[in-house]
Amino acid sequence: MTNNLESLRFYQEPLFYTGLFSLISIGLVIYSTLGDNVPVNIQAPSVIFAIIFSVLTYFIWDTRCPHCKRAFSKKEKIEWRGDLGIKNEPYTYYTKVYEYSDGTTENVPSSKKTILRNKKYDRHFYICKKCEFGSDKEWNEEKGRWLGADPKPQIIRKKGSSLNSSFDDDYKSNKKSPRKPFDSQTRRKVKDRAGDKCQVCGRFGKDIHHINKDRSNNNLSNLILLCPTCHDEADRGHPSQQRLKELAKRQATSKTYHN
Repeated sequence: MTNNLESLRFYQEPLFYTGLFSLISIGLVIYSTLGDNVPVNIQAPSVIFAIIFSVLTYFIWDTRCPHCKRAFSKKEKIEWRGDLGIKNEPYTYYTKVYEYSDGTTENVPSSKKTILRNKKYDRHFYICKKCEFGSDKEWNEEKGRWLGADPKPQIIRKKGSSLNSSFDDDYKSNKKSPRKPFDSQTRRKVKDRAGDKCQVCGRFGKDIHHINKDRSNNNLSNLILLCPTCHDEADRGHPSQQRLKELAKRQATSKTYHN
């Protein structure tokens, strides 16, 4: 093993780039999520850039030699790979996935399921291309991969885009405002208007949801009665705010209340 390599300068240290990328990523995320005047078309690229920086940081550390600390010096010795056998382990996935008309997809939160699957493990050995650390098989890592095809989820096709749940036309409506308590009269009117049924699925409804997500706006036109499952889905943007408004308005046509 060669040990007489020149020490790394500060700008060659992976920690330097990790700190730099982290600061840039944090700045972009804060700017895109907290800036009141940030356009919607800037928010998504900011998050994408933050993800790219994070991936670059991962590769810098993952390819670094534990001995000489140099990045991108990692080389696998395929002929040394060792078989560690197969284990039966828990595997979590979503059985249902929303597929939108614009091609985007989103997991259905309530469809999460855990099963047992076979996972094959191998021991991988590496050697540094610069200092030859790992020549005595001291640089190794255990890795596993699932066997067989991944379970296929049920595809539920929907109109619109999954981005609507994260970036609404009115960005400020996504920010949680202070909750204004419902008075008993308002609560009763909402329940009577819906006949105590969820206005999405028709099951028993007990949750009152703010359609525009402004929890300080307790006007009847902004309230809709939902069951706990549909309430959870509505918080994630399904159905859309426009659809919820239509459902609430449909109930109001037969039972009109005055504030």
